[in-house]
Amino acid sequence: MKVSGKLIVFEGADGSGKTTQAKLLLKYLQKRKIPSEYISFPRYNESFWAHMIIRYLKGEFGKLSEINPYFASLMYAGDRMRALPLMKKWLAAGQLVVCNRYVASNLAHMGARFDREDERQKYIRWLKKLEYQEIGLPQEDLVIFLDVPAKISQNLMKKRVKDIHEGNVDYLEKVVDVYRQLCRQKNWVKIDCTWRGKILTEQQIHEKILEVFRSRNILRAK
Repeated sequence: MKVSGKLIVFEGADGSGKTTQAKLLLKYLQKRKIPSEYISFPRYNESFWAHMIIRYLKGEFGKLSEINPYFASLMYAGDRMRALPLMKKWLAAGQLVVCNRYVASNLAHMGARFDREDERQKYIRWLKKLEYQEIGLPQEDLVIFLDVPAKISQNLMKKRVKDIHEGNVDYLEKVVDVYRQLCRQKNWVKIDCTWRGKILTEQQIHEKILEVFRSRNILRAK
C-alpha cells in the first residue's frame, strides 16, 4: 500500500508515553508494508545542537527560571534544522513520517514559561515564523496530543532521573495547559490517556490512535 507523504507528530508532556505510542504506530505501519520512517527530537548524540540541549536539560546553563525561553528554543530549532534534508527526502518519496516531538514541543514547553498570555502569543508567533518560514520545516499533517495530567505523568516517571523540565510539577502542569490550547488547531487531535484518574494501557491508547487514522482517512492510498 502506498500513501502520499505525511508527517504525523506525537506530542505531550514528559512521561505521557509519546515514544511508546510513536513506535507502536511505526510497527503497525511496517507490518502492513506501508512506507514509513521514524524520527525523534531532540536527536541525542546525532547533532551539535542536541548535545547543547543535553547540557541545558542537565542545568549546566542555569536553573529553568534563569534561562531565556527564546534562547533555549534556538537549540531545539537548530536540531530540527539539521534533520530537514532527511525529512524532505522521506516526504518527497511518499513516506509516512512518524515523529516523536516536533515544533509544538517548543511551543508548549517554552510557552509555559510566560505568565502573561500576550507574551506567550508573541513567543508562539515568533517560533512559528522561525521554524516554518525561516528554517522551512514541513507543516504537520496530524499532531496527536497524548493528554496525561502532570501529576499522573510524574508518578510514571518515579524511577527516572529527571531533568530541569521533568522535575518541576508546577511547570509541567502549565505545559499541559499550553498543549490543550494548541490542540484547538484543526490538524490536532487530543487523546485522553486516562480514565477515572488511572492511565490506560498502552494498547488501549494505541487503539484510540488507530481510530483517529481511520476516521481521518490518513492511510488512504494515492
